[in-house]
Amino acid sequence: MIRQFITAFNEVIINRYNKGKTVVDQLKVGFYYGPKERALQDVVNKAQSLKLPTIAVHYTSISRDPERVFNKIPGVYYSKAPTVSAGAMDSDWLQMPIPVNIGISMSIMTKFQTDMDQILSNFVPYNNPYIIISWKVPSSQNLANDLEIRTEVLWDGSLSLNYPIEVSGTQPARVIADTNFTMKGWLFKKASDDVKNIFVIDQDFIPVNTFEYF
Repeated sequence: MIRQFITAFNEVIINRYNKGKTVVDQLKVGFYYGPKERALQDVVNKAQSLKLPTIAVHYTSISRDPERVFNKIPGVYYSKAPTVSAGAMDSDWLQMPIPVNIGISMSIMTKFQTDMDQILSNFVPYNNPYIIISWKVPSSQNLANDLEIRTEVLWDGSLSLNYPIEVSGTQPARVIADTNFTMKGWLFKKASDDVKNIFVIDQDFIPVNTFEYF
């Protein structure tokens, strides 16, 4: 699910302009998995300077979502596509997954304010306040047909901006924006094997009203 989140946001393009406000170059923003503090140490080039702009993403929490738990049924049957020969609807079994909320932190780091503005305009207008990611039930569930899942990615609606107010002569200036998302996904149990053999054990129980001690 984290990979799905990064894939959904990993197409941020910013423009470089000349003095006449004409686009002279385009730059794809790099993604880094991990906290921004770690990115500031790791995402460097040979000159030991941070390669900006960079977006750092990591998940901060995983919690069971009680609002999406209606009961404790073990699973559900759903209809397969009708077969050509029989023409009847067959059904398949899916074990009930666990609904989880994954907290995701995103930190955007740029050198220029104009780069920050462009990056924010790449995703803020489309998260009002959420987007939907469509994926399929994992192959580990051994389903006969693909089954779609729609996962909501909810943006908290706020951006915390940090400007370089006090910097030393050796510290590069950078603008940092922090924001958070909640991904409402699912965790699946391992698919159980079909029962191959059923054994019957004969046993008689005779009720009595007295106990015998040996």
